Amino acid sequence: MARAIFQTIYDNVKQSIDDGTYAYQSYLPSETELTQLFDCSRMTVRRAISMLAADGYVLPQQGKGMRVIRNISDEKSRGGGGGLETFKEIAASRGFELKTVTTVFELLVCNKALSKITGFPEGCELTRAKRIRYADGRAVCSDDSYYLSSQVPGLTPEIVNDSIYRYLEEDLGIKIATGKRDVTIEHPTPEDARVLDLDDFNALAVIRGQTYNADGILMEYIETKQVPSFFLLHETVTRRNNGSETHQSSMS
Repeated sequence: MARAIFQTIYDNVKQSIDDGTYAYQSYLPSETELTQLFDCSRMTVRRAISMLAADGYVLPQQGKGMRVIRNISDEKSRGGGGGLETFKEIAASRGFELKTVTTVFELLVCNKALSKITGFPEGCELTRAKRIRYADGRAVCSDDSYYLSSQVPGLTPEIVNDSIYRYLEEDLGIKIATGKRDVTIEHPTPEDARVLDLDDFNALAVIRGQTYNADGILMEYIETKQVPSFFLLHETVTRRNNGSETHQSSMS
């Protein structure tokens, strides 16, 4: 499946911000330089840069260019997760040693109760994978995921332990387009207390969400629970001229 050029530009520039090549408060290369670098049109570059601005990575400065406003070094010490970034990607960007243990892997048919929770149609086949995530040896997160088997074929426990999103994007060529996430703070269950390193915390951040592919088909429902010391909700707020605000949130 061909990858859109604007997405490639977005990913490359975002990675350069994440790894410090484009430092916090510095300016990106000019629009002309980026069109030459990626051998593309100005419109393509503008689309990629507008996505970076919407995600809170850069801010246009009149007469100066695009200034980097995402301070990755500050975020690295605080953990995160629960958006569309994989746990392996979070570990790579924040520098902790990761470990994933799959505790449940099963095929099942979506019943009425599960359909109401996940949004999948009743009677469809689902693949369920439940994992415990470790950061530097501490159990900081649990993921309970359901995948539409017809859209996510061939899953195995080995793939689940590695990276499901890597498998989808690189092996199957599936485009993960968008997701919806609801975040709540809840008391841990006895099971949570057994499998996670809560320390002195008596609450968890719980992220429940749905993920859609490029065709708009629901392919994943996930319930993620994170200990407070690992959780980070990042929100970009833009004030409009009329005084209203727009919000762009991510767990990263």
